[in-house]
Amino acid sequence: MVIIVKLSKTWLISAALLSALLFSGIATALYLDSDSGRIEVETVSIIEGNIKLSGLLYRPKSADAANPTAAVVLAHGIGGSKEMMSSIGLELARRGFTSLCLDLYGHGESQGTVEDGRRDQSFGVYAAVRYLKSQPFVNSSALGLLGHSLGAGAARAAAFQEADVNALVLIAGGLGEVAGGSGYGVINSTYPRNLLVIVGEYDILFDISKLAAEDLPAAFGVNHRVAPGVVYGSFSSQTARKLVIPLTTHLFEPLDPAVISESIGWMEKSLGKPQGTQGDFGNGFVYPQREASILAAFIGMLGLAVLLPHLFDSPCQKPRTEKVEAEETSNGNWRLYLVWGVVNLALFAPMFGVGLVLSFPPMIFGSSVAWWLLSSGLAGLLLSGKFSKRIAGRSLALRDVSAGAFTKKGLIMILASFAFLFATATILSTLLNFSFRIIANILSNLSSARRVLAFAAFLPFFIPYFISEGLYLHKFAQPMPNEQSIRNETRNVAGKVFGKTAPFIALLSLHYIVRIMFGIWILPSFAGFLLEFLWLILPIFAITTVFSSMFYKRTENIFPGALFNSLLMAWVASVVFPF
Repeated sequence: MVIIVKLSKTWLISAALLSALLFSGIATALYLDSDSGRIEVETVSIIEGNIKLSGLLYRPKSADAANPTAAVVLAHGIGGSKEMMSSIGLELARRGFTSLCLDLYGHGESQGTVEDGRRDQSFGVYAAVRYLKSQPFVNSSALGLLGHSLGAGAARAAAFQEADVNALVLIAGGLGEVAGGSGYGVINSTYPRNLLVIVGEYDILFDISKLAAEDLPAAFGVNHRVAPGVVYGSFSSQTARKLVIPLTTHLFEPLDPAVISESIGWMEKSLGKPQGTQGDFGNGFVYPQREASILAAFIGMLGLAVLLPHLFDSPCQKPRTEKVEAEETSNGNWRLYLVWGVVNLALFAPMFGVGLVLSFPPMIFGSSVAWWLLSSGLAGLLLSGKFSKRIAGRSLALRDVSAGAFTKKGLIMILASFAFLFATATILSTLLNFSFRIIANILSNLSSARRVLAFAAFLPFFIPYFISEGLYLHKFAQPMPNEQSIRNETRNVAGKVFGKTAPFIALLSLHYIVRIMFGIWILPSFAGFLLEFLWLILPIFAITTVFSSMFYKRTENIFPGALFNSLLMAWVASVVFPF
């Protein structure tokens, strides 16, 4: 029988502080997202044929039938969602524009699949344009489109279909076959109207030198290399063109202040600066504070989920049979972390390729992550079975580790923490349009039956991985001396988090340092693009390591943490990746 123990003063204070962080973060983020109440934010549904699309609409409250505003549709990149474009959408709305951030086919809460883009190359953007034109608070003759990566191509295709588009911003995409392309139109010195091209200096998918010297001159109406930052053509004739190269990478382009500033300025010059906006904004943005507030709320929610298992019984106290020296322990543990990191890195690229061929679970890039983690988990288990004495310094059979894998206490801990996270995120997303995100919208409601099925499909791939990780990070690892002190316990968990993420951080650092210093990519083109996913995966790995450490401390068994992390990872994968 599980007994709820008397709560300590430390637990109560921690819970109070984390609750305050959660609720204050949510309130501040919502306040900033509405620009102190001057913007109405709502999720809208758009029907395109038999597909329902989801959009996040930012409408200035001053906009109505008597005072219609210019409007902009924003489209995200592959694997993104409407929330990832909301920083630009919010800042446009603060300056008087109506902005609609759209979930493209198969992404976020929209129906359809990426394959539907073969039928409609705008991926639903054209339907979003028609939706905005039908709204009485929108000036249908002042429309702009902005897209990032996949969304840039979608925006270009929508501009080809819609004659009233007077401004097009292409961020790191939409430039394939610049001279022409079926369904995309021919980019030249007069079409599309008022074209802004933005590509990050460290965007691995583009050769900026070739772009400026060969691809863009004809589209900009010149016979020489295009100079970044120079406006070609004119806004009065709607032939303005400009190339902007901010210091950022592909993934972070929609969040870059220079990108947002240039996009806002382009829309103001192309569509007209809206009347009646309050104040001179200059370069002032509120989206960084909003994102910081969301992060604070996220930390508060995760902290409360970590505290919940402490309600049930006391932590297991592992009897100390031998004195463990700090230096010896540290060296031994880092050897384990290194082995596990090498296994992960060695299988990263090849198993991403396998996932592109074996598309199950049926989600773009999601299948690659699933096969990568499954293969890493199985390889880790094989190594631990064959070489545990050499790796860990002692023999350890998996059947011995799995003895008493799940107890009633352990299951209650798992269910309590996961249910708290899932219920909190779902309620906030449904009722308040609030999403917990770290760049991507990693924790949100399972918006459809197929995402629920995807959640179930991911679980068998992730369970072996987190069981194997539990061996290397916890079971094989030696506890730090005097581990029961708060200081050393925190140090121990931090060491595991760093040990888990360090190989990936080192690879990313090397990748960009070589590019900055020598102008070359270690992994060019698509292979390098895959590395960008590590920016999204790293914080998730850090979170799962904290939870597995906590569950192992409470139960002295790796299986509760492995099951919880599998549930968490399956949830993230099922809401992030597109169909």
